[in-house]
Amino acid sequence: MSLLTLDNVTIRFGGLTAVDTVNLEIKQGEILALIGPNGAGKSTVFNLITSIYKPTEGTISLAGKPLVGIPTHKIAEMGVTRTFQTIRLFSELSVLDNVKIGAHCRGKAGLFQAFTRLPGMKREEAEIEEKAIKALKFLDLETKCEEMAKNLSYGEQRRLEIARALVSKPKLLLLDEPAAGMNPQEKVVLMEMIRRIRDTGITIFLVEHDMKLVMGISERIAVLDYGKLIAEGTPLEVRSNNAVIEAYLGSGKFKSRIRR
Repeated sequence: MSLLTLDNVTIRFGGLTAVDTVNLEIKQGEILALIGPNGAGKSTVFNLITSIYKPTEGTISLAGKPLVGIPTHKIAEMGVTRTFQTIRLFSELSVLDNVKIGAHCRGKAGLFQAFTRLPGMKREEAEIEEKAIKALKFLDLETKCEEMAKNLSYGEQRRLEIARALVSKPKLLLLDEPAAGMNPQEKVVLMEMIRRIRDTGITIFLVEHDMKLVMGISERIAVLDYGKLIAEGTPLEVRSNNAVIEAYLGSGKFKSRIRR
């Protein structure tokens, strides 16, 4: 069953076609990786899904509901959340407060309730804090609740971003280069956590350059080159695809890299 569908999606910036007639389906409950050379259009695809960009042509739908033209915050309410290539945390806030911010897109209290601090608002705040602590516990960050986000290690900051994305209980989680800057041990922890997230029923769509991580965790892989989808299949199928080998790293380097 398809959760997210991209149908002939194209975006042009002036004379540059960044994403070119991409057709892709993300199945409910899977881990799908999107790979390709730098500048292939991978992060642009994420920006199109989350309505940061509007496609020049084509449609994007979540469980049959169109996403094109829907404001980004509304897409989050519909169940699509993401992380970014560069860490985007509120560095001067606590770990707990960073995650609580991610839960407010599902909040029901309005401006009046927020100012008057009525019982309904207080209950909602308590529920949000409970959800935030649960998300932190799931990602092994519960003991860091009161620490400033800026004081976490790099790997912990990455996990904090994921916790903030998870707290709103998404259907689809987009991870944009989640392993960037991590050491090998942190990447092992990350792989295990991504599997645990998927096991809760959340579909994972990730962009990643670390081929060992991609091949070790993905059930399917899609490959972009110059904005075009040139291959799609299992890790074994993609690893042996000559077009992918030539486009991604050239000659035999692709195979050697993924076997490290």
